[in-house]
Amino acid sequence: MNFKEVFIKPIPYLRIFLLLFIVINFIGIINFPFYTDKLDYKPLVTLVFVGFLGFLLGTLLIRSVNFNIRPAKGIFKPKLFKFIFWITFILSHLLIIYTHVSNRGIILFLGSERHTAYTIVTLFSYTSIILTLLYFTNLQLNNKKFGKEILIVLLIQGLSAISMGYRTPFLILYSCAFIIFIVVRNNYHTKYKNLFSPKYILSFLIMVMVMSYISTFRVSQEYDVKRYFRNIDSNYIEKNYFLEPYMSTLSVFRYDQEVVTILIKKTKGNHYYGELAVSNILTLLPGAQLGARNKIGEIIEARKFPDGKPWSITPTLQGALYVDGGITFVFIGFFILAALMEFLKKLMIKRKDPFSVVLYALLAVNSVMLIHTGYFDVLIFILITLIFILQFFVMRIRYVV
Repeated sequence: MNFKEVFIKPIPYLRIFLLLFIVINFIGIINFPFYTDKLDYKPLVTLVFVGFLGFLLGTLLIRSVNFNIRPAKGIFKPKLFKFIFWITFILSHLLIIYTHVSNRGIILFLGSERHTAYTIVTLFSYTSIILTLLYFTNLQLNNKKFGKEILIVLLIQGLSAISMGYRTPFLILYSCAFIIFIVVRNNYHTKYKNLFSPKYILSFLIMVMVMSYISTFRVSQEYDVKRYFRNIDSNYIEKNYFLEPYMSTLSVFRYDQEVVTILIKKTKGNHYYGELAVSNILTLLPGAQLGARNKIGEIIEARKFPDGKPWSITPTLQGALYVDGGITFVFIGFFILAALMEFLKKLMIKRKDPFSVVLYALLAVNSVMLIHTGYFDVLIFILITLIFILQFFVMRIRYVV
């Protein structure tokens, strides 16, 4: 690789995470006039403050420590990597097309049918996304322009992801690609790498609006929108129409805090002590295992699927940690997350290879998503494992395709 003109400039993740953490939570906590009910904000603010403090101290501690990080072992083999990338890219899209054809329509527009997509299709789709990000990173590290080829690949990958009806792969792809673009500094597009550019802030708001519209559209396929978003005063929204594009997002942020309120009441003095944290990983074992969000649904007595499985409910990160061990676990959990992100930043700067950059971007994006979702999904652990497996095959195996 030609690293002479390339360097890594990490994003100010501490500021970004804490800003989003405060904004997202307080939008849900504050009793705005567009909400239908009032919440007791004091216990909610306490958890947010403890999480804020834990994340801040975790970052500052690891930032002050010097780690002896060695370069990754092996040699990057570009021909082998391209072979793996294109085979997976083509195969994953053939599987996605087959899924649409077998369901006699695009999954995005089929409502509940999106839940019937084969696991192998979802796994290949995510694998293709990771390889696309590695491919893009490799081009950036090799001082290549952001050309038409990678743009077309990213567009195709994004459209196929959103066509399956899930927002998460779409968000992971473009959010990670954006972070990689900002982090890797080469001879090209320097003027576009200002993270806090007004254009990027506007693009972020537009993305939130688009995701909100998609969410509202999915809801409208099966429910009455006004009844579904019952914690939102529809009359107020109609009078203040500029809020309408964000109605589902506001409803979700408010519902998050409603869930946390219930969790505090039901688990105070009766915590799970790590059971919730490992539940997502345990779903890989044989038998009917409940994931973390399904357990949250069980705790708050949410509605159930026809098979009796509790509805999947997002508890926020501080809510999930509180269930496992109260305020102490909230502090420890945020502290560990911050320490991990700061270490990955140091690893990326030292190694400056596609795998460390993508690993950092993937965890950076998904850590922000934890503000809403709670614990990492098992798929994230699979993706992290996949990055290490690909690194082993591409850098350590002694053969070239």
